Amino acid sequence: MRAMSALQPHAAADVPRLLRAAQEGGLRRLMAVLHRSIEAEVGLFDLDGSVLATAPGRALWDYEHVLAAREAPGEAGIVVLTVELHHEAVSLLAAREPGDKRYLVDVAAEIVALEIGRLRAGQQVRRELAADVLDDIIENRLSGREARERMTGIGLDSNRPHRVLLGRSRTSSPRLLKIPWAIHALMSNRPDPFVRVVRGEDIVMVIPDDPMVGRIAGTLLQHVADLGPDARVGVSLPHVGASGLRVGYHEARAALCQGTGVQYPRRIDLSQLLVITNEALPLGDFARQFLGPLLDYDRRHGGSLVETLHVYLDTDRVAGETADRLFVHRNTLRYRLRQIEELLGMGIESSWSITNLSLALAALEEDSTSPEPARSLRP
Repeated sequence: MRAMSALQPHAAADVPRLLRAAQEGGLRRLMAVLHRSIEAEVGLFDLDGSVLATAPGRALWDYEHVLAAREAPGEAGIVVLTVELHHEAVSLLAAREPGDKRYLVDVAAEIVALEIGRLRAGQQVRRELAADVLDDIIENRLSGREARERMTGIGLDSNRPHRVLLGRSRTSSPRLLKIPWAIHALMSNRPDPFVRVVRGEDIVMVIPDDPMVGRIAGTLLQHVADLGPDARVGVSLPHVGASGLRVGYHEARAALCQGTGVQYPRRIDLSQLLVITNEALPLGDFARQFLGPLLDYDRRHGGSLVETLHVYLDTDRVAGETADRLFVHRNTLRYRLRQIEELLGMGIESSWSITNLSLALAALEEDSTSPEPARSLRP
């Protein structure tokens, strides 16, 4: 610890007291002992401005003033330090007029970082356990009774309806681990308020079904948008039990395919469900081969034949609605449809054609929004 390497001689008693306070009573106890040691008001805040701990308890803080004091050290007699862990800002520590014991504030900031690191390690163990449980449930590896018991072990009531949320953006898996931790839960050494793990390129959350679902989905969307473009969140319908979690997971994956933003599942699409749940076959490769002539034409001529086919099938082959959605004249649409049939060497109105084209388009869309196959729920 850098701040401890050049301590003043009379700190011999103060620093051990701070360390002992964190070890025995956590961050709140540390703030109380720091307050007594420097005889000044102290406060610990998360980066959103919420008060994590103050000493004395009656102390009032204005977060805007705290931020201003961090930008302009020394003003208003407030010392504000950014607490960092592995080069990541995790909280702010403030002290009013610490006087000649300012060095203890520096020491306390490092102790706060160490304590948050210790709590995070314990929280990570719980997350890995939750990841294993969800992995086994989604892959249907558990009996009904065992699944219920393991759900209880990670804080899920198998008799209560839950929703599954999937958050995705175009980013790499290591960056997903930057999703903010719940410091309030860490300070009380409690589990996360919601089960949340990383699966491949997705954040997977399981939350109770209540009116807060929309707000939670919006917050998750903000977090994944901060990590990369093309941010989207899929929200399942409410389901009960382990089988409900499996259904909800695949519903949320299907909702992700509907576009960016927060998406809720429409009617069940069996072709799409087949595509997103079948990881044994390279359906994306088959789809590119099946639709290859259209993809090549669009690439060489800047065309939109694949989009035209997608909209045509999505509107149940209603020419007027298709033309309106594509903002083209009906004659233009008829010309494009003839091109599609000629390039593919097949009619597009038979049941066989509609089924295979729908599957190919669904596989192509899923492949384009999944940068990397999801194989494990472990971060």
